[in-house]
Amino acid sequence: MSSNSSDVDSGFQFIWDIENIDMCFYEKRITSPIFVANNLNQTEWCISLQPSMKENTFMLILTRMDSGNSSESISINFSVSVATSDGIKKVLKEGRKAEFQTGSSIICYWIFRSREILYEEDFTLYCRMQHSEKETLPDIRCWARTVLGEEQRCGIWKVKSFRYLSPGCKKKFILCSTVKQSPHIEISGILSKTSRFFHMELQVAHDKPIFIFGKISLLTANGELKWPTIESFYFDNSASSKTYKFPLILKQEILAPEFLYSRPNLLLPQGALTLLCEFNISTGVQYSEIIESNYLTSKYRELMHLEISKNKPEELPRDTEMKDTNNSKKASVNFDVNNSTPQTLKDDLKNFYKHKKHCDITLQAENKSFPAHRSILCSRSSVLSSIFELDMKETLEIFDIDAETLDRFLLFLYSETLENLEWNMAIKLLYAANKYQVASLKKECSSFLMSNLSLSNVCEALLLADLYQEDQLRTKCQDSILENAAEIFPSKEWEIFTIDNPLLSAKMLQKYFSMNK
Repeated sequence: MSSNSSDVDSGFQFIWDIENIDMCFYEKRITSPIFVANNLNQTEWCISLQPSMKENTFMLILTRMDSGNSSESISINFSVSVATSDGIKKVLKEGRKAEFQTGSSIICYWIFRSREILYEEDFTLYCRMQHSEKETLPDIRCWARTVLGEEQRCGIWKVKSFRYLSPGCKKKFILCSTVKQSPHIEISGILSKTSRFFHMELQVAHDKPIFIFGKISLLTANGELKWPTIESFYFDNSASSKTYKFPLILKQEILAPEFLYSRPNLLLPQGALTLLCEFNISTGVQYSEIIESNYLTSKYRELMHLEISKNKPEELPRDTEMKDTNNSKKASVNFDVNNSTPQTLKDDLKNFYKHKKHCDITLQAENKSFPAHRSILCSRSSVLSSIFELDMKETLEIFDIDAETLDRFLLFLYSETLENLEWNMAIKLLYAANKYQVASLKKECSSFLMSNLSLSNVCEALLLADLYQEDQLRTKCQDSILENAAEIFPSKEWEIFTIDNPLLSAKMLQKYFSMNK
């Protein structure tokens, strides 16, 4: 059968997604599922990553796995690229040629500065292979996924009476787990006799190698996090326990109230040092499998992944047993690729954000990066426009919005899209919309809250309406409270609301009694 070469992308491409790549550093080797390259003489292959935290590298290895029944030797041109969770694709090696015997391995590339991906969650590797002597037909793509497991442990460590802590006194905190036979992690701190620095250490006990990724932050009285410090530790099973120094060092005198004239109890509420401890512990490879084998050319791949129109699709006629063959042919459904429903500007901008191309600004929240475009952000938010005019840095850190909220906030700026909105997320997005003066997002969030009011959340919604001056939401909440006064006023939610917001609750009661005179 002849093929139109212009309609074919020749070669075999292996795409490997590794989730929780930051948990890989205790593994000697992470190996992909074995895949069969049908257009490369039915040969079998796998790719492995060999991390070395000490040498600060990853070694990437391509191995031919088959026994040689199909071909004793094969000459391959291959290229390798990687992409981290920011979506930016980097070419590591392009156009290299190698001869593969059965069972032979080739070191494709050494990825240096591996700590750059230490804080990444997802990592995608692309390897394209092709016969070096002749064209490889047809184009084949194989997708695989490997998930590295992790156990997250979080806890609040309160060092009581820290301002009066004696030098040389040692404090301990055990970060417990609900998993049976899990690693024992103990955090300790000791106040230096000379410098008055509070030095922290991590003691780990386990019978297997593990990798630990930890963050400790100071928790202030108003609920803010200060001086978040991140460190990673590799624990092998050469010893039953091991002690590591943690880089966060706090000085007693700096935290003491006499150095904080305006807000004396901010850093040491009630004299206690309060630390938020967040640790991730590796639990090994959870699963590794091939998830898709794709034999389509680029033309038909685009068709397959095209977003289906929201309109009701045309259905096949039910009466398929027509006597007239010619009429049957006319009645059949014909799908023309060139006549498919075009994407709207909204769809294009949504994809523009998700593909992360040509970005010139990066927003950061919770150690996650979100590449974006200044021009679009400035056109949507006057506040961001003012920030970018005053500060020309390539990175803008966002401290009061979490990563998930920032991602959905940016997606809305690009495409006016709110996907799978829930109550708590609507509240967070309403805060972001008010802070950055995005009126359309405020309206969407406010409308969602109005449509999802209940007896248990109407007090919270009223407080938000008053805080952000949302008149329609305020009116809706007031009407709901007045209509259901007999159930709301005796409730626990209203009791808490009254204690925290006496003026607002008093106004509501005044309305209620004026209506019932």
